[in-house]
Amino acid sequence: FHHLKYTASELLTEVQPAISPTSTFLFLPLVANMSNQPSRRQQQAAAAAAAGNQTSIQDIQNAIGDLAAQVQALAAAAAANAANQQQMQQQLQQVLQQQQPAGGGAQATVTFSTTPGTSNQANIIDYGTRYGLALYDMGTKPLFDSEEEKFNLDNDESLNFEKAVERRARAMGWYHAQQGILTFTVDGESLDLISDYGRIDIGEIKTQSEPIYLANGALKNQRAAQNNDMMHTMLLDSLTKAAQARVQVYKDEYEYGDRGTPEVKVIVAAALYKIIMRLTTLDTKSTDKALRDVISDLPNYCLQVLGDVDKIHTRFNNTYAQLKARGEDVNDKEGILFSTYAQVPDKDFRDYMKRQKDDYLDNSGDMKNADYLAIMKKAASKFNSMKQDPTHQWGQPSEEDQKVIALEALLDKNLKLTKDLQQKLKQKGDKDGQKEEGGGKATKTKNKKNTANKTHQKEDEAWKKVAPKDNEPKSKQIGKKTWNWCMHHQAWCIHKSSDCKLGKKQHEKQTKVANSAVTEQQASNDSATHQSFIRSYACADCCSV
Repeated sequence: FHHLKYTASELLTEVQPAISPTSTFLFLPLVANMSNQPSRRQQQAAAAAAAGNQTSIQDIQNAIGDLAAQVQALAAAAAANAANQQQMQQQLQQVLQQQQPAGGGAQATVTFSTTPGTSNQANIIDYGTRYGLALYDMGTKPLFDSEEEKFNLDNDESLNFEKAVERRARAMGWYHAQQGILTFTVDGESLDLISDYGRIDIGEIKTQSEPIYLANGALKNQRAAQNNDMMHTMLLDSLTKAAQARVQVYKDEYEYGDRGTPEVKVIVAAALYKIIMRLTTLDTKSTDKALRDVISDLPNYCLQVLGDVDKIHTRFNNTYAQLKARGEDVNDKEGILFSTYAQVPDKDFRDYMKRQKDDYLDNSGDMKNADYLAIMKKAASKFNSMKQDPTHQWGQPSEEDQKVIALEALLDKNLKLTKDLQQKLKQKGDKDGQKEEGGGKATKTKNKKNTANKTHQKEDEAWKKVAPKDNEPKSKQIGKKTWNWCMHHQAWCIHKSSDCKLGKKQHEKQTKVANSAVTEQQASNDSATHQSFIRSYACADCCSV
């Protein structure tokens, strides 16, 4: 339009009839740019004076026609774009409707659930859908990510494993009234397999699980069978390779076949869990007594872990959970705990728990109507606060303890001199006897170490100091001897830790220190119990290593 040299008003006058009102908004900005251009008469005069080409009205109308065509094309494109957007919205709505559960329309009622596994848990899972595949992955995923974290049938980790299985079962709806696989009736009582596994016999599990694995079972092709398959896959994949090998030995006790087709086996998840927990925990006729003995021995365990309250509580919880699973209990749990805290090698902690014990016996203060859980909570809170307190050195001996330590050091020195003197006297006696018998100069003898094969000797001493890992046995057979790891000597010995004289004497020593009842006369009478003497000679008293 700059080439045409028209003013804005003149151009509007010429082109207004040629364009539609809907296209004017596209044309006006172009016209506005021409407001400062010469008038039409000025253009005509300039054109007449110039030798250039003159533009006719027909040319202008042609240009206007082209512009109008372009405007109409843009409008058509905008309309087509709007239609495409509407079509895309309709397609998206159709996809969303297809994701709705079968039988539900736009007005379908949504059933509330806290997890995907508990939604429509009575219905069969359609593994042909993404939702079904996601649910299967959720149910079969191992409880632990790495091989090192997986369950190795370790008794100390049994409670953590039990709770992890329970969380998965509740999230997946495996406790459902009709399609559940973990509730069993024994003597008219409904029992939860996860926590009451000790009270449910393996034969009872097999009988009550028949609807799942028998060919004509009522639940053979129902959600319960799918739950069973997901659970046993999850259990096996949550075990270490070594644990799987141990469990595999008992497959006849958890793999069942139909009476008509016994060769077709079905793994019953409930029976598999029973076998896993049976291998993990003590499962003999003396199980109950053995578990109670573990709890009763907590004061000695306290000395072994140097008063670590967290480890003490873990041992108590694991053992007590096994007893409860068998329908048993422990008398005087509170008294055992207080006796254990009295062995903690920290005077401030012992004094604090002594006050708590007095309140418990008086049924007053924070200990009014307290049970073992409240006592453990108090002890754990105090232990953690003292460990984090930069002004408190955990395990620092009291003044009485320091006096006992000094006295033992003195006795250690005196006893060492006495032993040396006795050895010299013995050597002198042997020398005199040899002179008298041979009539000549006695042969000088020394109790030398056999150095004929130093390499073998070093290797023999080295392996005895290598501690077993947590998942390795604490005893092993080498040659004709059975060697046991002694936690007191921190070495492989012939004796067991429970029979070690060093451990027993350490316990006696700690008890005397805790009660502040050691006197100089008692220390003199019991001088054989002092620490240095024990470390030098106790292992030789226990066994020959």
